Amino acid sequence: MVFIKQATFHLFLIVFMLFYCSSVAAEEQPFIANLPPTLVLGNHLFGLGNYDSAITEYKRFLFFHAEDARVGYVYSQIGFAYRSQGLWEEAIASMRVAIAHAANEFEKSERQLELAVIQIASENYERGLFELLKIMVQNPPVPIYHRARFLQGVAYLYQFRWEDAREALRAYTNDKKLQALFERAVSAPRKSIKFAKLLSVILPGAGQGYAGNWQEGLNALVLNGVLGFLTVDAMLDGRYIDAILWGTSVFVRYYQGNTYRAGKAAEEFNDKAARLAAENILQRLQEIADKP
Repeated sequence: MVFIKQATFHLFLIVFMLFYCSSVAAEEQPFIANLPPTLVLGNHLFGLGNYDSAITEYKRFLFFHAEDARVGYVYSQIGFAYRSQGLWEEAIASMRVAIAHAANEFEKSERQLELAVIQIASENYERGLFELLKIMVQNPPVPIYHRARFLQGVAYLYQFRWEDAREALRAYTNDKKLQALFERAVSAPRKSIKFAKLLSVILPGAGQGYAGNWQEGLNALVLNGVLGFLTVDAMLDGRYIDAILWGTSVFVRYYQGNTYRAGKAAEEFNDKAARLAAENILQRLQEIADKP
């Protein structure tokens, strides 16, 4: 699905999720004092945004201190570093190891939250939702539960599952403006993909026009009209071989392609409307989060 603001939407969502869950990373700093030089340097490089070098120092620590109590913390830092570079699979693998080395259930839940953030940001929505479900059934502390529900709502938003998202976010806020945005998202007009294709079968380009892409619709109408005319003209002139060539190898191909593009135009219209609705909801959530 193509949408001109897709990259912006992805970035907005990732940054917003990480902003909301930043307290999780901040809380997982249990070894500030007496850090070995490799961790001091690794954290310093991480703070500078030099993630590759930070990962090298963290892995150096793991090599020399494989049995240290801070192994889980270090793996989580490696996961954050990979996440910051968009290396999702590496980040997920590192966070899973960090979860396995959690010292207690609270720490485990926090790292599971971070894993869910990474999975959602990497578009593994169902995996992220499953991780959040695992957290919620463990009867976690209220702050952890609320974070899990919030991220669940964000994941549903990214899938355009409006009612599921609204229900999940009720634990976060009952803001009236937010509810109005959800109502608008649910009732937003949609274009029928089947109807768009049917229109273009009847009249080439009509389906694209129905989906709001009038320029492509006009191009399809003109192109198919010209090809159809050339096919009929060749047949009327007795040039049957030319008529067959024009009709089977060119006209039919473009006619079928016109139908396919009509369906894609309707799909893109729906996708654009849904993304705009989700973006508006996320922006309202940001405004709520920014309130003192």
